[in-house]
Amino acid sequence: MSVQIDDIKNFFEKSFSDIFRQYDWDNSGAQILSGRKDVRKVGFALDPTEEIIDQAVNEGCELLITHHPLFFTPFQKIDTLSRIGRIVSKALKADLSILSYHTSLDMADYSLNDYIADLLGGNVEGYLDYFKSENYQKFVVFVPKGFEDSIINAIDEAGGGCIGNYSKCTFYTEGTGTFLPGDNTDPFIGEKGKLEKAEEVRLETIVSAKNINKVVKTVNIAHPYEEMAYDIYPLALEEKKGLGRICTFRESVSFNDFVETIYELLALKVIKHNAQNTQFEFSKFAVVTGSGSSLWKKCKSVGVDVLVTGDMKHHDALDARAEGIVIVDCGHFESERIYMEYLAKLVKDKFDIDTTILKETPSIKYFWG
Repeated sequence: MSVQIDDIKNFFEKSFSDIFRQYDWDNSGAQILSGRKDVRKVGFALDPTEEIIDQAVNEGCELLITHHPLFFTPFQKIDTLSRIGRIVSKALKADLSILSYHTSLDMADYSLNDYIADLLGGNVEGYLDYFKSENYQKFVVFVPKGFEDSIINAIDEAGGGCIGNYSKCTFYTEGTGTFLPGDNTDPFIGEKGKLEKAEEVRLETIVSAKNINKVVKTVNIAHPYEEMAYDIYPLALEEKKGLGRICTFRESVSFNDFVETIYELLALKVIKHNAQNTQFEFSKFAVVTGSGSSLWKKCKSVGVDVLVTGDMKHHDALDARAEGIVIVDCGHFESERIYMEYLAKLVKDKFDIDTTILKETPSIKYFWG
């Protein structure tokens, strides 16, 4: 079975996550679009390396989805002798498209951090670091009966009607609309100069303020009437989004047992921490997958005892320990790679398409003498 690339792209950018939930320095979204419209097999990996491109092509993937983007900084040329140039050349020759979702996935409603929290058995209580707030508006449009589905699809296409991980969320009621077409009209229903009573549907949904203009424009194009009647209402609804998760256990756990659980869960070869004394119990911790050791200061302000992350730096370890915060460094690669397995199954189940986890090893190796 084949699936449109745009359908998968829209799922990651408008439904499961929001492409606007990314930092300004990030580049979540399409990295390479080869021109192919549909795909039968999707590969998943953390990084779009040359080895991953070769493997994706050899395994018959037409689309590669990664967490880390291929392009982070602007460029002025493609040099096929450079690492990036070789990747671009290989992908285009193989008709392989690449989508990458980085901090937009870190701040998805069910993010990498939520997934790790669930695996550890923690209850998510909130965000560790707030990123931005999203304001919402109510969009109401009046549609002739029988055209509801096309308008719902238009709203969805423009990024409206999403509540959490649910899309196409609307409510509609039936009623009677009246209008009198004037001399310079070309009415879809009725006749010029004659009062028309039409069976219509009042369809309403929720739209983020940033998407409201696009929703109006897209729905207007899809709407059968010459003049579309619609209303926009401000909502006293503000949804905060952020990075990392604050989690709790119902009962206190020992630090040593907690570390051993992470070690086994992520199949680690080594795990680092800054605890001077490991003989303690706790019930509140935070998760920031990838490089998040600098957020230990946020832990201090919200009463979190233990931070699970990667890329712990020497001075962060010292400063955090001095303030009573224990950092558990399970590795950047290791803390994020496991989520790609979740995404592969998610896409397979949703689109009924073949997916595969491509083999990759951490960029940082460990030596035992």
